[in-house]
Amino acid sequence: MQKIMVISDTHDDRDAIRGVMRYLKSFKVDRVIHLGDYYDDADILEQAGYPLTRVPGTWDTAYYPDPEVCNRTFIEIAGWRIFLTHTPESHYNDLADDIKPETIIGSGKADIFLFGHTHITEIRRRNGTVCINPGHMSSDESRGCPLTFALLEIDPEQMTVSIFQLPGPHPRIRKSYRKSDLK
Repeated sequence: MQKIMVISDTHDDRDAIRGVMRYLKSFKVDRVIHLGDYYDDADILEQAGYPLTRVPGTWDTAYYPDPEVCNRTFIEIAGWRIFLTHTPESHYNDLADDIKPETIIGSGKADIFLFGHTHITEIRRRNGTVCINPGHMSSDESRGCPLTFALLEIDPEQMTVSIFQLPGPHPRIRKSYRKSDLK
C-alpha cells in the first residue's frame, strides 16, 4: 500500500509546513503531492528526502506562466490514474496547451482528480472520478476554513482518503473507494 500526503495552498506558511513534517514521519508517507500556491514551499519537503510531485498555483507567477513547468499533469500510483491541478476548472492565466480540468471528470482519463485553489476541503465522486480537495495550509489565507491536508492510502484495488486538521491526530473525514466501483 502506498501512502500519499496531499497538500495545497501553503501560501508561505512555514509553521504549517513544519507541522505537516511531523505527520510525514508518523505516517511513513511514500510521496508528497503539492497542488500549488506557493510552489517553492514544497522545497523543504523535497530537501527532507520525500519524493515530491507538484504543480504550480495561479499565485505562482514565476512558474504558472512558464511553459517548462506543467500546470496540470497525470501520475499513476498502484494502477490508479491521478490528475493534478491547482484549479478545479480552467483559469484565465492558463497557457494555451494546458489540459482543461473540465474535460477530465467523467472522461475515463482519471480515477482521482486532485485540486486546491478554493481552500475548502472536498471529497466526492463525480461521474466515476473521485474528486479531492485537501483544503489549505495557510493561517493568513484561511477564508474561514481550518488548516487541513489529505492522506491517500492506495493499493491496486482500493483507495482510502482521510482529511486531517492541524494539529489534531485523528482524521476529520475518511472515505474509501473500490476501483471496480468507479467504472
